[in-house]
Amino acid sequence: MCRMAAFLSKRPVPGYEVEDFLDRVAGMASRGRSMRRDGMGHPHGWGMAAFLRGRPILYVRETFPLWRRNFYARFRADSLLIHARAASVGKVSFENTHPFSRVVGRRMWFLAHNGSVKGIRDERALGKTDSEAMMLRLTDGDMGIDGLAEKIRKLRDEFWDGLSSMTFLLVSGRRIYALKGAKERPDYFNLYVKRDEGMIALSSEPLDGGEWEELDNWTLHLFRRTKDGIEEEERRI
Repeated sequence: MCRMAAFLSKRPVPGYEVEDFLDRVAGMASRGRSMRRDGMGHPHGWGMAAFLRGRPILYVRETFPLWRRNFYARFRADSLLIHARAASVGKVSFENTHPFSRVVGRRMWFLAHNGSVKGIRDERALGKTDSEAMMLRLTDGDMGIDGLAEKIRKLRDEFWDGLSSMTFLLVSGRRIYALKGAKERPDYFNLYVKRDEGMIALSSEPLDGGEWEELDNWTLHLFRRTKDGIEEEERRI
């Protein structure tokens, strides 16, 4: 289980705004909704991937909580993905910490997942999580929106009996795919989007008092930065 967030911006976001975004996600990870009974939020590691002008500039994974991170965001980014983990499958370890990464063609992709897909395995995985196995299956072959939607449908049908949620954020430079795919607890395995001029943000919960829109369940969204702004497409799964 997890909390996660991402943004995609037409302009490079300065370090102090990146740090503010990190602080908001850290607050959500520590105080936001959790399925844990001990009230400890999402303490089992955190990770982040950042891009600038389409290229990855930072990839970090740690096994301690996000709210105990020991660095200040002294970098600009126009695309960012953050994940805070509450372990459900796989022990607390570096290899099991999101986001997971994979190079497809000449692009580097990062995936953060919220939920469980019991039974899914992939011998290429470095860790022991269902999330990494799902990521490897989703990034095989066509990475266009129609190709990805078809892979999601196949995985959903194959692992339906052991599925709680496929909700994920999948990021590569100028593109973010977002799926709210909850079989159970759609109120928890959730995603919201906030649209500002030249920027979109996505999060498991609203991060501020702005206008956040809840994504429809089982609808794949693509947010793509172009020279004219940020374009959107969607496909019903």
